[in-house]
Amino acid sequence: MEECQKQHGGDERFNAKTVNPVLIPYEDICNPKKDLSKTIETAYGYDGLGIIGVYGIPEVEKLREAVFKDGFKFANMETKVKEKYEHKASFYSFGWSHGKEILQGHPDYSKGSYYNNPLLNKPTDDPKVVEKYPSFATPNVWPTKELPSLESNFMNMGKLLVKVGVMVAHHCDKHVESKCKTYEKGRLHRMISTNKVCKARLLHYFPIHKKSCKNSSDVEDGKVQPSPSSTSSSSNDPFSDWCGWHNDHSSLTGLVVGQFVNTKTGEFLTKNPDPNAGLYIRSRKGELLKVSLPADNEKVHVGNTLLFQIGESSQIHTGGILQATPHAVRGPDVANISRESYAVFMQPSWNEPMNVPSGVDPKNAQSGQAAEQLPERVPTLGSRYGNKNCPFTSCNYASFTSESLKAYH
Repeated sequence: MEECQKQHGGDERFNAKTVNPVLIPYEDICNPKKDLSKTIETAYGYDGLGIIGVYGIPEVEKLREAVFKDGFKFANMETKVKEKYEHKASFYSFGWSHGKEILQGHPDYSKGSYYNNPLLNKPTDDPKVVEKYPSFATPNVWPTKELPSLESNFMNMGKLLVKVGVMVAHHCDKHVESKCKTYEKGRLHRMISTNKVCKARLLHYFPIHKKSCKNSSDVEDGKVQPSPSSTSSSSNDPFSDWCGWHNDHSSLTGLVVGQFVNTKTGEFLTKNPDPNAGLYIRSRKGELLKVSLPADNEKVHVGNTLLFQIGESSQIHTGGILQATPHAVRGPDVANISRESYAVFMQPSWNEPMNVPSGVDPKNAQSGQAAEQLPERVPTLGSRYGNKNCPFTSCNYASFTSESLKAYH
């Protein structure tokens, strides 16, 4: 390990540049009349990173601490306890899921997830709807006996992310409306604010084995290269060993900044134990970039900031004006370190048409250059949108979701 550090050192080990997300004060997001069009373009346009940080949110610190502690507690319970809260009928889209998802041909054991709807415990009383859309409409599953605090902490964190996400969506709509006259006014805001079946995911990344120097570098000249086979990674990719490269297929993803935990002592760490570990994105020019909050700005920190990434549904609905960016999570080269994270996938209702604005060619939702620069194993938008199961003229969000899940799993 020491020899590896001497050879590569810091982020140069991957030739990845560290960048900050586009940052917006909470007070600006809360002001519907504030003109944030240029900021939205910088973040979510073709040359953007696909991610925004909204800072100055007072509730974040307390809610983040509470839900991360619960996530760590549940993930470290006995297997037989956790298995009580698996929900096969929803394809493990509710309750606990570990090793059930197949990523790039391998069961994903690198992380465990607790899924639920953060807005409503029971979005419908119609059993036929639940039967038809089990991954959307199933009632929430909670470990009330073993961890009664999880329900309120999970729901409160998710509701805050959706609250801020709805405001982000309003400013995205204003920007797109200025660029495309046929775009439905307020569409993203409408979809996110009225749909009550969004999905939240509380993640626990399990400690991984130290990677050898030979296997750690699958990046050359700042660009992602095909990865050698590795049995130590569920994604079969030693670079993205905690979460493989992917695009979110929802409209907007809200993220709580992750936190590392020493699993030997149970200490929640305030600093990253490995500067190379964390969130990476791939630009549409093929650049590998590591995303982190600025260290020299006292106004921006993990206790007051939420992150928002654009998903592929918004890419379709805006005709490519807003662009999703491939991202992955790399684990640390440090033993006995786990990571807690929390995300809310804000999405259209299952019957929302997946159509571009009138007069826009649906093929323009993803350019040829952007498709060519996708990391290996990330399916192009064109392979899932505009095919026989999700045609341009009649596809809805449920069908697009089905095609996306099949492509990744």
